[in-house]
Amino acid sequence: MNKRVLIRFVPPAPIKVSVSKGLSRTRNWNTDKLVGFLQEGLEIWAFDAYPELELAVVESHQAEIRFDSWKPDKEQAAEMREAIGEQMGIVLEGIEPDEYLSE
Repeated sequence: MNKRVLIRFVPPAPIKVSVSKGLSRTRNWNTDKLVGFLQEGLEIWAFDAYPELELAVVESHQAEIRFDSWKPDKEQAAEMREAIGEQMGIVLEGIEPDEYLSE
């Protein structure tokens, strides 16, 4: 049986882009596409690092990594949260912002 890990992801804030002097517009993130990219990147990594884990990334207003229906010991939980957090940073470094921002 796989162990499920729920990753609550808080999308980045919208970005203000200067259009001309004194005029700017806001570009919002396509959060569904961003969550999908993160899910895919983490699954690729977890396949080798933690083959027993089933990861689920969801958009949230509060960041959290939760162990769903199982409980690792405190040390293992801390190590896994740190590893997942580091990998999230690595995966998100690979995005091309223009592909994930509104026009």
